[in-house]
Amino acid sequence: VNASLTSLNLYHNKIGPGGAEHLSGALRVNASLTSVDISSNGVGPVGAEHLAGALRVNASLTTLDLGGNKIGPGGAEHLAGALRVNASL
Repeated sequence: VNASLTSLNLYHNKIGPGGAEHLSGALRVNASLTSVDISSNGVGPVGAEHLAGALRVNASLTTLDLGGNKIGPGGAEHLAGALRVNASL
């Protein structure tokens, strides 16, 4: 686990829902990242659900940019639930 990286910008890299799932796994255990930009990546509602799972346990992120990912109402609902328990975002 990288302990020195504080910012990650993956803007417009087409990571999709699969990439969001992998990123979520890393966010679950990373305690140094404070800012992540994954805007315009086609994450969609499935990717948002994966990210929500990570946000429930991640306590270091203070900024997360998900703009332009078409997460839809279902993805927004998952993220809202995660934000109810996340104390850092």
